[in-house]
Amino acid sequence: MNRSAEQIQLIVVGGVYFFVLMLLICSLQLLIKMARIQMKPRQKYVKPDPLFKSYDAQQNWNWDWVMVFRVYGPDSYVSDYQRHYSLRLIVERLEMGGLQTKLYKSYHYDKIFCKIRCTSDRLKDQAAAVDYPLLMDETEVKMRIERGYRDEFGKYKWYPRRDGWKLASEGDEGEKLEKTFNNAIVDTEGQSGYAFNEHIYGKYDKRGDLQSPSVYVTYPASNSIFRSVDRLKLMMGIMEGDIKQEGCSLILKELITRGACLAIYPLHDDDALQTIQDRWLTYLEPPWAQPIDLVKDYFGEKVGMYFLFLGTYSTWLFYAGALGIVTYALEIVPSPFAVWSTTFCGIFMSMWSTVFLEHWKSTQARAKMTWGMTGFEDTEQDRTEFEGREIHSPVTGMPEAYFPDSEKARRIACSYLQVILCMVYVSAVNAGVFYTYAYVSRWPVQGLLDFNAFFSGGFALAKIITNLLLALIIQFTNGFFMPFATRMNFIENHRTETAFEDNLIAKVFVFQFVNSYGALFYVAMAQGPLSFTIGQSQPWKTQRFQCAPHCLNDVGALLGTIFIIRVVMGNWDEVIKPYLARLEKEYEIRKESENDDAEYENPSQPELMRKRQISPAEEQYEKHEYDSLSLFDDYAELVIQFGYATLFVSAFPLAPMFACVNNFIEIRVDGWKMCQNTRRPWPAGAEDIGTWESILTIMSILATITNGMMITQTSSTFDTLPEQQRLVIFIVLEWILVGIKIVLMAALDDVPEDVEMQIERQDFLISKIIGLERDEEKDLEDDELFEIEEPPVHASDPGIRDPNKKEGDEEGKEKDDKDD
Repeated sequence: MNRSAEQIQLIVVGGVYFFVLMLLICSLQLLIKMARIQMKPRQKYVKPDPLFKSYDAQQNWNWDWVMVFRVYGPDSYVSDYQRHYSLRLIVERLEMGGLQTKLYKSYHYDKIFCKIRCTSDRLKDQAAAVDYPLLMDETEVKMRIERGYRDEFGKYKWYPRRDGWKLASEGDEGEKLEKTFNNAIVDTEGQSGYAFNEHIYGKYDKRGDLQSPSVYVTYPASNSIFRSVDRLKLMMGIMEGDIKQEGCSLILKELITRGACLAIYPLHDDDALQTIQDRWLTYLEPPWAQPIDLVKDYFGEKVGMYFLFLGTYSTWLFYAGALGIVTYALEIVPSPFAVWSTTFCGIFMSMWSTVFLEHWKSTQARAKMTWGMTGFEDTEQDRTEFEGREIHSPVTGMPEAYFPDSEKARRIACSYLQVILCMVYVSAVNAGVFYTYAYVSRWPVQGLLDFNAFFSGGFALAKIITNLLLALIIQFTNGFFMPFATRMNFIENHRTETAFEDNLIAKVFVFQFVNSYGALFYVAMAQGPLSFTIGQSQPWKTQRFQCAPHCLNDVGALLGTIFIIRVVMGNWDEVIKPYLARLEKEYEIRKESENDDAEYENPSQPELMRKRQISPAEEQYEKHEYDSLSLFDDYAELVIQFGYATLFVSAFPLAPMFACVNNFIEIRVDGWKMCQNTRRPWPAGAEDIGTWESILTIMSILATITNGMMITQTSSTFDTLPEQQRLVIFIVLEWILVGIKIVLMAALDDVPEDVEMQIERQDFLISKIIGLERDEEKDLEDDELFEIEEPPVHASDPGIRDPNKKEGDEEGKEKDDKDD
């Protein structure tokens, strides 16, 4: 293909990409329109009066949790577990745990909804029992640390930290002694960007001096020290807590999986959702301006960490996408820099991935500190789904569940064997597609499938169909594998959530790496050399491959097709399909209401008659559940996209730009999904993004290798050099890039110094204000408070007389008196 034909092809392909971008913009407009319609207030739903909303005073506060029970018919099958954990037993347990309940029947009378709430006093008891960390008021922390703390005798237990304070005492002769101190907590060297009293989290303590005035932050929305997500976490702890410790002894996940409850979920708060949505679902809000604090305070820190990562990743893609657009423009416009711009783009993205990940680690550490998640993962309980026979612990002697390691190893081996078979199957399918393409590409079939009338040597229909087919296979097989991998993971019976998630990540990453990138690796690394080799020995078969000796354009075409398919299918699944489902549901509700004129509340009192409504709790029950696996899918999608944007960017410089625009929409899509299309997720904390960080690091290293290989072997940058010299250039380039990566990783701190200092400050302040840890007396009294002459030290006890001294020896007597 000549240069002009290549430029025309690039222009046409650019037009296709522009059309896809317009599709994304239209889907964004449709999404925000739906979100605003869905947030319109219900005309018949009476909300609490905002003028009298005080959670601590128990005025008009909302219900937080809901349980849904099935109404059994006379012929319904009821298991022993369902019979034991009946509606009556569960409600009794909830009441015994200090929770308040309200039961009512569903719109169709086939379910019973149990709304649950908790008083402020009961929440404080639970918070004190579990040492729940709460954000402390900056003003109170500063005032208390400057004031110090005295015990019941009036003596300082720990001393004030302020400038110019005096400590008075009386000397031996009764005179008053004073010492002035200057020990305020100040940063004289500018080591920290935080004030010493910022972002301080301490365990809740019911001690009287901490309550009035409260040392903990009071949130104005509810006039309470607990956020909405705090209430949910504490109530969940009460429901799952031991009945001997005033809990309910209800294992929530087990109640659902074994059929005692149809669903258990937190209720949405329309006022909070409206505030979040007004700032979140906008047309032009940049990724770095998300209301992350509102999100994590409402949905929990684990969800907040995901959106923080998504926003940070999208922000960095903005800069990489700008470079990609410039590189693509240089390829369209005749320029001697076109080839070298592609080379620079590949090298830049190799370094970009490392700097981005190091920046994310520091951002993650800062969020962990400011959100009070430091040390969150130190203790972890067994999963509810973990099964094992009960034995006596060889350590404590208490009963515990035991699952043999040999059985677990056998199950894991079986799981990974099936994963390997899945990878072999996918590879065989891809090989079959490439073989079919090679067959139909040769003469005379090739002439019937080329658009040679438009572009000489241009778009081959067989190549277009092949790329589309490969992209569709990747999308569908990734979707089918997730339920399979999850089922295998459940069979392996992992004890903790961390172990469960780590093993699931390993399975999904290994499979999706082969499935998502296998075809690209083949075209980039093998198809060119293979066609060149075959062309030398069997020239009549060379036309089967059509990219000898360089296949960089073919890699770009395949990657561009994959991106387009992902965008189109993603918008169909996440925007258009929910929109059509919503229209259908509204039509069914409208049609049903027209045939339901006889259903009224209070039919015996005409003045109070009004048509029955579907309650907000029942509306939310009809929505999809957003659980930990839903968040897992979102992370997996981003990681695969990260690979597309970095591994083969030398062949497709627009990949970062496509990823950036897609993520700009994805922030709105995921936000809309969580606000309107799913139930409110169970609240969960998080220190980081977990094992996904390690996966991204592996992808970053592989990006250096793949881009170096394509620059030196697949592209035409060094096509005038023999193969041995290109291999030497590849090795040298890889050593240089890997060396730079190592230097960057060592130079950029994972945890910034000011974050480490603030964590140390938090430990110190909490130890004083809440722990009442005593200052060491010698540091302040013996060494600093009073200037005392150094006492004499005798060689022996001066009370013992010298045996060599004679009686009546005046000189000796005077000496003894002097010594005394």
